[in-house]
Amino acid sequence: MPEPDLISAAVFNNAVWCDAVCQALGCDTDFVDDLWINSGTSPPFYPNAISLSRAGSDAQFRRVGQMVEAGLPAGWTHKDSFSVLDLARLGLSVLFEAEWLGLKAGSSLAGADRSGATWEPVASDAGLAAWEAAWRAAHSHALSAQSPARVFMPDLLDDPDIVLLAAHRQAETVGLVVANRSDDGSGPVVGLSNVVLPEDDRDAYRVGAVAAVMSTFPDLAVVGYERGAELDAMVELGFERLGPLRVWTTP
Repeated sequence: MPEPDLISAAVFNNAVWCDAVCQALGCDTDFVDDLWINSGTSPPFYPNAISLSRAGSDAQFRRVGQMVEAGLPAGWTHKDSFSVLDLARLGLSVLFEAEWLGLKAGSSLAGADRSGATWEPVASDAGLAAWEAAWRAAHSHALSAQSPARVFMPDLLDDPDIVLLAAHRQAETVGLVVANRSDDGSGPVVGLSNVVLPEDDRDAYRVGAVAAVMSTFPDLAVVGYERGAELDAMVELGFERLGPLRVWTTP
């Protein structure tokens, strides 16, 4: 099996995950002009557009301009996956910058899981509701009264390429992570996202979260993105920095 182009695979994987979440919510999404786009309202922390290629930046710029003119609700975002678009010309501003990460298939993690937690897949709607409750608790500072009642819908559980995992210790949910498998044509990878870790022992639980993703879809490269201290921590585990991304937001 050929080794995937990790940055392109990471970008595509992220778009596939965002598409699955938005599709399950009934959003109107499409892959067009080297972009993934959602023409409706995206849930919290999810963009309305993602650049899929370094090429075609002119077409991407025009498409984002059309989305600006369409009058989407304020605060929607575009993920410039290769940091090549100047969307300030359209009135957008930079929300944050991050870096894509990749861990090649067959790699070992530079650390051990000392948490004592057991990572298990969500298998029912009740389990999914509990998973989302823990996710909302971790993001309560950033969620508003206008946020939808649910972000993660039961349809996600029917997709064999998506597994939501929760860490349990003494019947308490102490960590979360999402694993999603995709193939952009260069080879399959598994994406790691929506990581929630306890503040008192993030390092131990981080190892467990990554290991859980690796064991859920074994023998695949792991991809994702992070910033700040979490980026540094993932690099210490063995992940490679693949390249920068920039998220833009409308006023």
